[in-house]
Amino acid sequence: MLLPRRGLRTLPSLCLYILVLVWVVACEPEGTPTPLPAPEESRWSLVPSSVKELVGPLLTRTRERWQWFWGPGALQGFVQTYYDDHLRDLGPRAQAWLTSSRDRLLNTAQGLCPRLLCGDKDQD
Repeated sequence: MLLPRRGLRTLPSLCLYILVLVWVVACEPEGTPTPLPAPEESRWSLVPSSVKELVGPLLTRTRERWQWFWGPGALQGFVQTYYDDHLRDLGPRAQAWLTSSRDRLLNTAQGLCPRLLCGDKDQD
């Protein structure tokens, strides 16, 4: 590794930094760290339980009221209505669109083709 011009002046600092880093890692105690002591009981430690007591019944009531929406009847009705409105005649519509697209493409291609290469349309 080539050091820049200032590298010779910074080399002692770099060595000192590496030595300190090795010392910190070596002095670290092995094993699991001791857990922190439990915090004292305060008003703020009661907030999660209070919120859970207030919100729990509200969520339960909301879930019970919307249970019909998640049932199979509502979803089946939606799928049936969507099929009737959008997908029932999809096959014939797709076939008609493909035919019209093909005809438009052929007409455009023949319009761009010079008469010497493609011949006259009247001869076909």
